[in-house]
This record gives sequence, structure tokens and C-alpha cells, in this order.
Amino acid sequence: MKKVFALLLTMLMLLSLCACGGNGGGDTQPSGGGDTQSSGDAQPSGGSDEDADNFYLDIKFSNVFQPTEWNYKASEKLAEMITERTEGHITVTYYGQNELDCYGDSVTQAVNNANWMGLEEPSLFADYVGDAATLIGPMLYNSDEEYNYVMESDLVKDVCDRLAAENIHILDTHYSFGFRSVVTNLDIKTPEDLKGHQLRATSSALFTKTLECLGATPVPMSFTECLSAISSGVVEGFEGSTSTLSGAGAPYELVKKVALTNHLIATRWLFMPEDLYQSIPTKWRDILDECAYECGMWEQTSCREDEDTQKEMLASQGVTWNEVDLDAFTAACEPVYDWICEEYGADPTLRGKLVELINDYRANNG
Repeated sequence: MKKVFALLLTMLMLLSLCACGGNGGGDTQPSGGGDTQSSGDAQPSGGSDEDADNFYLDIKFSNVFQPTEWNYKASEKLAEMITERTEGHITVTYYGQNELDCYGDSVTQAVNNANWMGLEEPSLFADYVGDAATLIGPMLYNSDEEYNYVMESDLVKDVCDRLAAENIHILDTHYSFGFRSVVTNLDIKTPEDLKGHQLRATSSALFTKTLECLGATPVPMSFTECLSAISSGVVEGFEGSTSTLSGAGAPYELVKKVALTNHLIATRWLFMPEDLYQSIPTKWRDILDECAYECGMWEQTSCREDEDTQKEMLASQGVTWNEVDLDAFTAACEPVYDWICEEYGADPTLRGKLVELINDYRANNG
């Protein structure tokens, strides 16, 4: 009798252990304050409606943007939209203004499988897949439409697939806010006009190299530091978009001349850990995908529609724009692509494929 009782007790303990080990993704917890945390308890992809009903996930969403910037507005909208449309099964909390990890540290959060979402400049992914930098290299695109056409191509899909192998899932590529040009108090028409002049550069190595090839001396710093640096004469301007010039801190009060180099598209890619993405039941994952794309296109369209209004305001503050020798600036930026191949091991034929694709688009779209 004692043996039978012992056997029954053992079986009950085994059943209890199995139940405890069967946690679904609902026990996934958000990462905290820049620390990474594995989502190892998350469910496998897909699953039944019952799996979806029992799934809950908190995600921290971080980037550097200020409330006046379109990326901030789109990020705020995205966090609210995902939380609402998934009925709280995926709760996204947005932290802007560099409150949590940003730039390369944000990408690292994804690689380390934190409960994380980021919106960063695509060349920051080049440390994992070098071709990411080529996709947004200088003097490639003339319009959002050209950029969107390339983003829908197999070339970009291949890069995204390779990033997924590094645990970086690209949710959307459409968070664009115009084109970057040179902003100073100088008369700039050719690369020679920038020689010997120091301009603020971002933390992106690609942006720094591009600014150097444009003819300037890049000085990396945050944008908040940039404004005081202009005032004190440390730098003479920066390269950025119309929304940046009209945005936080009123840069237009310090620099008044925009040389329309349009050398880089101002864009960010939305991303999260691949493993975490795959852990989300299909019901909620489809909604996540829809929200990511919808908010990206909303930002792109809203920014384009608002640009004329921004330019009117800037003009009233004494800002002027001038055309430049685009052929000269394009030739000056050629070495950037060689540098991308050397620095990141990127495919040296990719730029040619991109140019061919863009030329096809131009030929078919007037």
C-alpha cells in the first residue's frame, strides 16, 4: 500500500512540474531601463485563438526624437495604435527624447532579445549586414516614391532576411521625413565651398563619411549640443531635413542658408527582436504588421504635405534656399560606397543594382 501511495505521489508531482513548465508568452516581461531581458518564455509563432487570448506582451519603444519631430509623432501614434488594436495584448510604451537606449545601443537591445522596439537610421544595421548601409547611401534617391519602390524590392527583402538571422526583425522601412541638405550661413554651391568648414555630424559613421566627402569637416555631436556649438562658433552648421531646421530649439534662428544637396534621404527603420516577433500569435502579429506600415506611411505623407507650410514659416524667419551643382556633389560622394564595402564588407555590386532599379522606376514613371 505504501508503494502504491508513493507511486501516486510521484505522478502528481510530475504532472505539477509539466503544468509549471508550460508558460505561454503571457509571462513575458518588458526589459528595464536599457537592460536586456530574454523573451525565452514566449510562445512559438502562430497558435490558436485561445493561445492569442492568453498572450500578453509589454514592449518598450525607444528613440531619440523630440515632440516637434515627425518621428516622435509617428512613434507616439504607433504605440497607441498597437495597444488599442491588440486590445492590450501587446502594450507598447513609447520613450522618446533619448530617455532609454538609442542609436547602436537600441539595435543591441534587439540583438540581445529584449522586449524592445526601436526606430533607427538604417546604416546602424550595417555592423550586422553591411549592405544595409548601401541601401541608403548618398545621392541615390530623388523622391519618396523612388525610395518606396526600392524598399519593396527583392534586394531589400534579402537584407531584411539576413538581419533576421541576426535577431533583428525589420517591421517597416517607411518612416521618412524628407531629404537632408547642408544648412549653414555660407554660400554653398560646390564641394569646394565646404572645404575647411566644420559641421555637426550625427553618430552614424555613414553620415560622417558622407559629410566629409561633401567637403566639410565633420564634428560628431548630439543635436542639442549642436545648437550651442553653432552659437559658440565650434561648428558652422549641420546637415539635416526641413523638419529638423524648423524643429526643437529653433535652429533657424542660428543658420539661415540651405544648400539643396539632398544628399541623403531622411529615413528610419522600425525594428524589434526576430525571436520576440516570431513568439507573437498570428492574430496579434498581423495587427502589429498593419500598424507598423500604416504609421510609417502616415509619417511620410504627413511630412511631405507639411513641408510647404514649414518652408513658409522658415522663409518668414529669413531662411533661404539655393540650388547646387548636383553632379559635383554626386561625384564627390563616390568614395562613400567604396568605404562602405571596406568598412562593412558590403557587396560592391549592390549600388549598381540599386541604380538600375531606380532608373527603371524613373523610366516607367516619367
